[in-house]
Amino acid sequence: MANLSVNYCGVPFKNPLVLASATPGWDGEAMCLAAEAGIGGVIPKTIGPKQDWAAHPRNGRMRIIRNSGKPIGQVNLELFTTMTRDAWLHKELAIAKQGGAVMQVSILAMPEPEDTARLVEEMQATGLVDLFELNVSCPMPASTVGMHIGKSPELTYAQVKAAKAVSKVPFTVKMTPNVTSLVDVASAAKEAGADGITISNSIRSFAGVDIDTGKPYLCGYGGYTGPAIRPIIMRHVSEVARNVDIPISAVGGVSSYRDVIEYIMLGATTVQLCTSIMWNGYQQITKIISDLNQWMDEKGYKSLDEIRGIALPYITTVEKLAELPPKFAHINPDICTNCGLCQKSCMYRAISEKNRKRWADTAQCDGCGICAQICPFQAISLV
Repeated sequence: MANLSVNYCGVPFKNPLVLASATPGWDGEAMCLAAEAGIGGVIPKTIGPKQDWAAHPRNGRMRIIRNSGKPIGQVNLELFTTMTRDAWLHKELAIAKQGGAVMQVSILAMPEPEDTARLVEEMQATGLVDLFELNVSCPMPASTVGMHIGKSPELTYAQVKAAKAVSKVPFTVKMTPNVTSLVDVASAAKEAGADGITISNSIRSFAGVDIDTGKPYLCGYGGYTGPAIRPIIMRHVSEVARNVDIPISAVGGVSSYRDVIEYIMLGATTVQLCTSIMWNGYQQITKIISDLNQWMDEKGYKSLDEIRGIALPYITTVEKLAELPPKFAHINPDICTNCGLCQKSCMYRAISEKNRKRWADTAQCDGCGICAQICPFQAISLV
């Protein structure tokens, strides 16, 4: 069996999976359930709003987004923890610690950095924090916290600088994807002393409208999570990994062991889960770990260090790709069933029927590759 252990910011994890700061870790018992399922680390819902707790709607605050009936994402109107700070300090963190997973505690960046620093001191005084995750990224607040801090390199720097100065354990920062580029913000966090960064929080979104009633499904702007956001987060992870030398914890749309591997190949050290657990239960953790072990054994890998970042050297610009020799669609007549799906999808009118078989005209083909992916019988390749 492969060694799935990783070292993130100097803290050893038995495997790279971490329970993201969200509903599945709303209290200590929930975090224990994740630990019992085998997860490497757990993060509670973000602790520390000034009012000590944050109410969220209890009349429907989540909307699963489907495409042809299949769930592809989820919009939520969550804010921070609904438990008091005292409850976490004097009860819930201790319960969570009993699970045995690494305790990566999420705290809110307050409007004033000195208040954030005081919260760090208060939480670490429990002796239960293995490392911190500073939330500068929640997409819902309409005030001066969450992504309103995380979109600014300057504000992020000030928060990290103040908090890191008093932290006695490794200190990480959870980024917002609601920016043009995370590189500048990640660079500011590193310069301020951050030991690692989480990429990233949910994407600010809207759940849609019921066309029969004309009313929104959720009457507010929320955070979008789930499989549909993974390509966006992979872009942020890879850009930061290529430009900022700092450990990364990736989160966004992880549903299987393949998603975990992709993030690690793009430079991540740990990978966080949320929505897939909400849809499938904590047993999803056990399945992903089992599948990850099996894949590692089949490929002959002994450690995740062997694959971390291996995809990064192959990433280039569209302009550079355009300089490479073109490829064209080739349809294998022995496999083609003449279903016609490829012809419908070819916007360059390069595919037609000949002698009751489809064929591709090289002079017309633009090498986009859609036909090869549309074909249900893998009869098409780009050569």
